[in-house]
Amino acid sequence: MAAEFVALADVLRPPPAASRADAPAPEPDPPSPSDAHVNADDDAAARAALHDARLFRARLADALDAAVPMLLRDLASRVLARELRIAPCDIDALVRACASRGAAIHVRVAPGEAIAACAVPVLRDDALAPGDAVVELEGGAIDARFGTRVALVLDELA
Repeated sequence: MAAEFVALADVLRPPPAASRADAPAPEPDPPSPSDAHVNADDDAAARAALHDARLFRARLADALDAAVPMLLRDLASRVLARELRIAPCDIDALVRACASRGAAIHVRVAPGEAIAACAVPVLRDDALAPGDAVVELEGGAIDARFGTRVALVLDELA
């Protein structure tokens, strides 16, 4: 079976007016020279509209590609922040894990955090939010703030 191609103009053209069964179908008028000019203008307008539609689609796809990572990051941060309000971060375990990477000098935490079993001095830092910690080591520091941890997780998923 051969494939049949149908032009969009044929699909959109209204059906012929109902006529009597015994009446002959009217013959189409022969094309006039001005019809060729109109068809060329319509063709150019259709090409321009198609170009504009493709350009719009490409810009929309680019905008979506740029927005999705930011939206995912924002959504993940909000979900995790909500979960931390329900079940706060185990700051003791976080500090122990960070301190095990090197000789810790001290730990900075948010003022409301209480660290029960910590072998290093704990400093309260007003700049940190609940669940944040910065472990100062001899060779540098481990930034264990919530935003940093979320960014690392999301980067791994990307």
